[in-house]
Amino acid sequence: MKIEGHELSALSFNPDASGHPIILLHGVTASVGLWIGEQVSLFTPYGAVYALSLPGHYPAAFPPSFQQKSLTAEMIARVLTTAIRNLIGEQTAVLVGHSTGGFAALAIAARAPELAHSVISIAGFAQGGWIGPLGLSQRILSHGFMGRLFFKAIYLSNRWPRYYFKTTWRIYSTNKERLFTFTSLDAIVDNMLPYYRKLDLEAMAQYFIAMAATNIEAWLPRITAPTLILVGDSDPIVPTAQSYIIADNIPNAQLELFKGAGHVLMFEMYDEYKQVVDKWLRKQVSSQ
Repeated sequence: MKIEGHELSALSFNPDASGHPIILLHGVTASVGLWIGEQVSLFTPYGAVYALSLPGHYPAAFPPSFQQKSLTAEMIARVLTTAIRNLIGEQTAVLVGHSTGGFAALAIAARAPELAHSVISIAGFAQGGWIGPLGLSQRILSHGFMGRLFFKAIYLSNRWPRYYFKTTWRIYSTNKERLFTFTSLDAIVDNMLPYYRKLDLEAMAQYFIAMAATNIEAWLPRITAPTLILVGDSDPIVPTAQSYIIADNIPNAQLELFKGAGHVLMFEMYDEYKQVVDKWLRKQVSSQ
């Protein structure tokens, strides 16, 4: 679909299901290919499930001549809100996002509270100054043209070999043993890799720069929808403190801390994650 010149992409898994539609939002450098297998079937009993791309993430694309200054929290929330309305009409939705997708879900719920039935933030953030390798990439990009060249070289290096792409998932995890024994990991890797290879690296550089300067903490009190905040206590990418900031500023928020988990807790601790999400969704559905 085309919105304000942006090409966006959405996958529909069970469009005829009853209940509140569920919108799945991926993180930076990821894609709609993240949502496969158990990551989708967990939600299908509760409503029609759609995976929606972040602007600029293949197969989505920025408008021609898109400029860095246009990549703001306001723009992301506005474009995604319009996309969701195109998918589900005037219904309310369960907004589910991982990492930058979690940030986007929160931004949508704050800017368009009438759209959000409820929100699930998985390793999300309000302030986009990252740590670890992604934080290093943000610092590299602060060095202008040469920083951009180095950033793109790093990401080009792991575009092609599948084994290397899979191995780099280690940087996102703390419980590496459980990550690499997660039964669906290979299917997720194979599903995501074709999208990853076609990422617009200039668009990704713009995201890293924009997120470093992003802060939507002041928006959070506007969120009226019930909000579930899931975070690993050893996240190597987004400071765990971000989830506490989110919980402290949203009136109807529930924080769940996963001990020993990192940034991809939904893979590292799938069984525990499923139990928490399933219990919470049952409560939201039965109470409304």
